[in-house]
Amino acid sequence: MTSDEIRETFLSYFEARGHKRLASGSLVPASYDPSVLLTTAGMHPLKPYFQGIETPPHNRLTSCQKCFRTPDIENVGVTARHLTFFEMLGNFSLGDYFKAGAAEFAWELSLEGFGFSPDDLWVTVFEGDEELGLGPDEEAIAAWEALGVPRERIVLCPRSENFWQAGPTGPCGPCSELYLDRGLQWGTEDDLPGGENERFLEYWNLVFMQYDQSETGVLTPLPSQNIDTGLGLNRMAVIQQGVDTVFDTDQFRPLMELGESLRGGSGRLSDEETTRALRILADHTRGMTFLIADGVVPSNEERGYVLRRLMRRAIAQGRHLGFDQGFLPQYVDAVTETMGAAYPELTAEREAILRWVTSEEESFGRTLEHGLAMLEDVLARGEVTGEEAFQLHDTYGFPIDLTEEIAAERGVPLVRAGFDAARAGQRERSAAAAGGGGRVGA
Repeated sequence: MTSDEIRETFLSYFEARGHKRLASGSLVPASYDPSVLLTTAGMHPLKPYFQGIETPPHNRLTSCQKCFRTPDIENVGVTARHLTFFEMLGNFSLGDYFKAGAAEFAWELSLEGFGFSPDDLWVTVFEGDEELGLGPDEEAIAAWEALGVPRERIVLCPRSENFWQAGPTGPCGPCSELYLDRGLQWGTEDDLPGGENERFLEYWNLVFMQYDQSETGVLTPLPSQNIDTGLGLNRMAVIQQGVDTVFDTDQFRPLMELGESLRGGSGRLSDEETTRALRILADHTRGMTFLIADGVVPSNEERGYVLRRLMRRAIAQGRHLGFDQGFLPQYVDAVTETMGAAYPELTAEREAILRWVTSEEESFGRTLEHGLAMLEDVLARGEVTGEEAFQLHDTYGFPIDLTEEIAAERGVPLVRAGFDAARAGQRERSAAAAGGGGRVGA
């Protein structure tokens, strides 16, 4: 199945079962959701419905939501599945069906829509948590057993694995996840779902939205019991297309091939270095294209900083691979060609996207060579001081995370405390020069 077919299979299945299909919301959350900078989950645009603030257009909804997450950005390109930008398929019930209904839909679509064998599927459920005052999710266990899932393939997992919340406050609840057992060639007899192993691949998370969490951590029952599920389209593509990594799937192959053609076999990078750099470029250029299409522009604060960080990491990797100036617009066109049919905003905003990526590549590219030359000299001495890291940041526009990343790749320590002190001192001097007023950007 192609990624487009996976998306349509999911949405049409739920549409045929009384769910209203919604278009993806923006990557920029609405003003009523200050808990996150960017949309990180399929339910974010629907939070007013779950909280009872607004009336939903229907009590059953389904969508394919654009999502963006940065906590694991350093793992992009290293692991088989980490991404910043991804698509999350979801079905939602607002006061209609609950745990048994959600489990039944997920089980049927897994078997009949995605062709899984019931013998290869396992599920996890919430084991309870003393601090939250909750016991094991017996209702979820009963729902899976009623569908024929053997009790030994229903695994209890802790709060860290099977209790979901969109942010520090707001709607939350226990969840139940579906895992595909990929066989002993991917692991051992002792592996279980929820653990750190490659044998069991989690592909669908069913969140049973029962509570609203206040800032004090107190759980209050929501006005109605709701369902919020998330199935990662890109992860499902790995399974359906029989490949080892998300970067081998149909959405990423054109970007990986573009990088190979731009590199032209030049340079003396190791295969591992090259693969990692090409993967970072593929992921980050997708992310920047979608962020700009949704109105984010590069800056030194908040969403703009996330975008600028993404773009500068991509530019640095391109230079590392020996790409000529002007490669980011080629990636934008490849992303648009691959995904523009599903997301027409990419085509509609193409000129704006190209304008911003061209400007950033030109401006950062001018300082990158000087900054890299300085960094090479520092790395050769065996340690990067905080003051040197700050000079790279202040003079050459190197984000601290980029300096840290390059240093880590070379096995050279960086003294972060010195950077923080140098930056604090610069802010104080800037504030004094401005008469003590105003917030100085990072």
